[in-house]
Formats: sequence, structure tokens, C-alpha cells
Amino acid sequence: MSGPLELRPALPALIVAGTGLALLLAQAFSPRGIARRSSQVAILGLVGALWATLAVAPTLPSRVGLAGVLYLDAFAAFFHVLILGCGVVAFLLSPAYFEDAGGDRGEYYALACFSIVGMLGLVSARELISLFIALEIMSVSLYALVGIQRDRPAGLEAALKYFVTGAFASAFLLYGVAFLYGATGSTSLVRIGRALARPEGDLALMALVGTGLLLVGFGFKIASAPFHMWAPDVYQGAPTPVTGFMAAAVKVAALGAMLQVLGVALGGLAADWRAALALLALLTMVLGNLGALAQENVKRMLAFSSIAHAGYLLTGLVAPIREAGTAVLFYLAGYAAVSLAGFGTLAALARGGREPSTLDDLAGLAARRPWLAAGFTLVLISLTGVPISAGFVGKFFLFRAAVQADYTILAVVGVLTSVISAYYYLRVVVAMYMRPPAGDDPWARVTHGAALGLALSAAIVIGLGVYPGPLLELAREAALTIR
Repeated sequence: MSGPLELRPALPALIVAGTGLALLLAQAFSPRGIARRSSQVAILGLVGALWATLAVAPTLPSRVGLAGVLYLDAFAAFFHVLILGCGVVAFLLSPAYFEDAGGDRGEYYALACFSIVGMLGLVSARELISLFIALEIMSVSLYALVGIQRDRPAGLEAALKYFVTGAFASAFLLYGVAFLYGATGSTSLVRIGRALARPEGDLALMALVGTGLLLVGFGFKIASAPFHMWAPDVYQGAPTPVTGFMAAAVKVAALGAMLQVLGVALGGLAADWRAALALLALLTMVLGNLGALAQENVKRMLAFSSIAHAGYLLTGLVAPIREAGTAVLFYLAGYAAVSLAGFGTLAALARGGREPSTLDDLAGLAARRPWLAAGFTLVLISLTGVPISAGFVGKFFLFRAAVQADYTILAVVGVLTSVISAYYYLRVVVAMYMRPPAGDDPWARVTHGAALGLALSAAIVIGLGVYPGPLLELAREAALTIR
């Protein structure tokens, strides 16, 4: 690739990678018991990368990158902050959970750091091969994280399923890259976009096939229908802090990469892929919410909820890419906070290798843990899309973008499925507040670290619902750099 060898855009990722390597070496050469300090070191590393993002991004010209491959513009900086914030909250929620399970090891934090390196590369890449490499760095680390509790058969089964489906997704994505390269002679997003500005004949057909394969690959990563069936099993079987991290950070990173590819490289084919995205959004919203209705396991219900929310996000993408970008970026910020708070609540209560998994387990939680029940209720309200929550504001802008793009049917289906979702979310609220607790309290006391992580997530959910203006403006400025 041409361009100056400018290392500053890669500085946040280098800091996180260095932190991961330090944690891995410390775990190898230190006695047991270092894991608690590992979480603190990991958080410091992510905070350092966050500082580097905020300090470096404003000093870079908009088109300066690492040899034309990685950029740290307003768009990438927005996603860097989201991803690193997800990592910090996940690391606050993790120590107590893994200590209780007897498997708190430093390599968990190292692997999570490596996955974050891949995510940062994914949203910064402006070239398809670099994007694919970043995707694999993220994915391979996540396969190991899902199965990190080697004494849990459910976790190992989830890791195997995630690995197999992830390999399929990577294959589709790589074939899509090959077709686009064959059609345009380049893997640069900008050059592909120029070549496809007026596609004709065989060039157009090959580009369309490549676009379809890319959409399949991204569909697996964001768990959109019909590529979603891995998600419930993996979310249920993975350690709960890992589930929360995946539900938030992976969706953020994959949607960031998807926005760049669609907006920069495939803008000339927008009329074709928007119709495909509309169909995927429709299927995903319906199947995700109908699947959640049938679930008794809370983690599995939240997994199907995550599928449904992938459909809401795809609804916004049918709009012109900059309008879609504003709505999607805002929604991702709120959804990341909600996902971390939801799964984090379940993780914070874990004791003796057991955590709340059914409505019976959550019965009477408001009497025993009033603040935790209130926070979980806020999560469910936001997921439903009730006013004065981040979820309501986010859905409003997503559905408005779809209506303005003449896809009113998607907005109608989105509203109707949100009404359906109120049933299975409110079942949890009813169990916590209207059913008496049974027997002795089996759940752990929330640690200070977990309480801080949950409080930060809840504050973001409320703040974005009451005062969304500043983040909307940042999202709009970031979306304007998609070109």
C-alpha cells in the first residue's frame, strides 16, 4: 500500500498489545494469585490506550494513516472509545466472577486485550486484507475466551461451536474479498469504491457476488438471521463476563467495519445491498424476538434479544450511509452499555459456580438486592425502548432513518417487535418485584469493582436517554468521515 509510514494511528492498539504481552509474561513467570493485579494492569493499559486515542486523533490530518492501511480519524476514534470502554467495564466485572469459579487466571486478561487489538484494527482498517487479519486476531482470542473455563463442558462446547461457525464466517468474508479484488484489482476500500462507481457487465456481477459474500460474513459476526443460530448456545455456555463483552464489543467492532466497507467501497452498489439488508433486518427482528419469547433461561433470552437488536441496527443501515452512520453509532453506544449491565448483573451475583439463570432464580431479587434489581430493570426498559432510556432514543433515530429512506415497513416491524419484546422483558421485572424470594439468599454480594462497572453502564443508559445531544453530535461528526 502507498502512503507514509505514520505510526501514530496504531498507537492505541500498540499500547493494548503491549499490555496483553506483559500480562501473558507475568502470568508465565509469577506465582498463582497474580490474577487480581492482572485485572488492574489490564484496566490501566486500556485507559492508557483511551488517552492515546483522545490525544492523538485530533492531531492527525483526516487522511493520514499507517501506510494507507490504518486510519485514526473521527470515525475510528469514536469506535476506539466505545471498544476500550467496553473492555474497561468487562474487566471491572470479571475478577469476582472468575475468583468464585476458581479459575481467575491472568491469561484471561491477556486474551481479552488481544481481542481488543483486533477490534481496534477492524474499525481502523481501510483495506480488506488488513480488515480480515484484524477480524481473525479478534476471533481467535474470543474462541479461547469462550472456553477458558476448561472444567466446564458447556463452555468447551460453546467454544467449539463458536470456532466452527467463525471459521465459516471467515471463509465467506475471504471469498468476498477475493471476488472484489478480481472485479476491481485492488483491496483498498477507496480504490474499490472508485472502481465500482459505475460498474458494468461482468465487473458488476463479480462485485455483487463479492458483496453478498461479505454480507454473509458480517452477518455471522453480528448474529443476524439466518446466520444467528450459534449465538444462543455460545452466549449461554460462555462465562458470563465474556458473554457481556462479546455482546457489546464484538457487535460494535463488526458494525464499525461494516459501515466502512458499505460506505467507502460499496457505495456504487447501494441500490442492491440495501434491498438485501432490508430483508435481513426484517428476518432478524422477527426471528430474534420470537425466539426470545420461548426462552426460560435468562442468558439465552438475552442472546435472542441481541439477535433482535442486530435487526434494529440493520434497519438503520438501509438509509444513506452518513444518516445511517449517525443513528447506528449512537445506538451502539447505548446498546453496549445495556449489554454489559445486563450480563454484568448476572455475573455479579454468581456464587459457588452458580448464577441466576431462570425466572425462579431472580424471584424476589428486589427485596434482597434493591439497587441491583433497579439497575437490571433499567437495562430491560432500555432494551424494550421505553422513553427516558438510551434504547428509546436510539430506536427512534434508527427507525426515522429507515422511514426517510422509504423503508417504512422496516420501521413498522421494528415498532411491533419492540412491543412483543416488552412481554419477555417484563416477565423478568415481574419476577424480581412481584414474586417473593424463596429460601435463603444464594447469591454473592456485589464487589466494589463490579458495582463500579454496573454504575457506569447504568449512568450511560440514563444519560443518553435524558441528554442525547452531545453524543449525537459526536456520532454525526464521525459519520461524516465515512468517505
